[in-house]
Amino acid sequence: MRRIDRKDLRAPARVLDLELTAAEQLEANDVLSVEGYSTLYCLSRVNGLPQEISFWDVTEDTDVRLQGLRDQLSPDGTAAGQPGPGLAAAERVGLDATVVICTRDREAGLRKTLASLERQTDPEFQVVVVENGSRVPYAAAVVAESALRYCEAVTEPRPGLSRARNRGLEAVTTELVAWLDDDEVADPDWMQRVKQGFMHETKPAGVSGVMLPAELETEAQVRFEQYGGFHKGRDMTPQVLQAGTPTVLSPLYPLPSFGAGGNMAFRTAELKATGGFDPCLGAGTRTNGGEETGPLSLLLLSGQTLLYWPAAITWHTHRREMEALRKQLWGYSAGLSGFYASMLRSRPAVAFDLLRMAPLVFRDFRPNNDNKRSGDLPDDFPPQLRKAARNGLLKGMFIYAYEAIRERRQPAPPAREGAPSDAAHA
Repeated sequence: MRRIDRKDLRAPARVLDLELTAAEQLEANDVLSVEGYSTLYCLSRVNGLPQEISFWDVTEDTDVRLQGLRDQLSPDGTAAGQPGPGLAAAERVGLDATVVICTRDREAGLRKTLASLERQTDPEFQVVVVENGSRVPYAAAVVAESALRYCEAVTEPRPGLSRARNRGLEAVTTELVAWLDDDEVADPDWMQRVKQGFMHETKPAGVSGVMLPAELETEAQVRFEQYGGFHKGRDMTPQVLQAGTPTVLSPLYPLPSFGAGGNMAFRTAELKATGGFDPCLGAGTRTNGGEETGPLSLLLLSGQTLLYWPAAITWHTHRREMEALRKQLWGYSAGLSGFYASMLRSRPAVAFDLLRMAPLVFRDFRPNNDNKRSGDLPDDFPPQLRKAARNGLLKGMFIYAYEAIRERRQPAPPAREGAPSDAAHA
């Protein structure tokens, strides 16, 4: 077994979640079977907090001695995601929170997500499940079977992830709102860590955790991780994100990622103040992505602080097929330029800032190890995936314009008290 770089991951890769300091959990002769696997993706933790992600070639191994791996990854006395001054790692934070899960045609996935919330070490939260255009409705029945104490299902009949997010947001009455996708499983300490993030000395308006792969069995799943995964070059070190500091090139340039839509949380009042999510962006529209970028960027533009907080971990099932990955990368890029169109539509004054950033955007679509989008890709990275990302970037603004025209022609839905207004994005 030898250590390798992220770009050298190969499918199938075994995913390992390894605690370094709990020796009683692993006997010295414990082994992990890697027979049939090419590489190993390892998250190492110190007292439950993430330390680093490492990658290993195991093509010549049938098993890995976990004690030996722990010795190689021995902690240096610190760990990422420490809760902050005066707050013990296991201390529970008395903040009211609601978890919103938007779901569409993923009944099995929703059940797994809710089951992971039932296992949380901090059970003090509410859950709102938003069903958005499933072919056969199931959310209400799944919620009724859940063991969660405060869980409700609502419906957003109009298609689109942004509309579903806004419908969920309108149902939230707690101080915090957190988001999960229906293809994720939350770490047992996820809610506890999210709340601890909001106790950080910077008093962030938003906290973003990390979405790690639940499996890396197929080429598409490994290629997505080679491309940067969900955190695009951010490691397991917490980072305070503020405009005008080295951690944020620009509030209008979300690379490295300010946060992933499947594992982010906000102070509810601050999120509602941004106007919520643009209904012309996100899954269910032709842009296919970018809906979470708007609120995150708007908070930074307003002088608020965001916190990248890797202690809050979720496990995501990546797309298993290459064609699905191609569409995903196309959608992420289209969502980025669609986000720019959204900003121009609502705040024309940002045009000059966007022009100044153009060189950064094009730099980060070139295959080199300095770019913030994907880093150093392997030589055999499929050219069709790179092409999809470039095409999405070039077409996203035009697609957004189409969606905006289409949105204006649709009759306005009945107003609901407390609902974010689509007019905020007009």
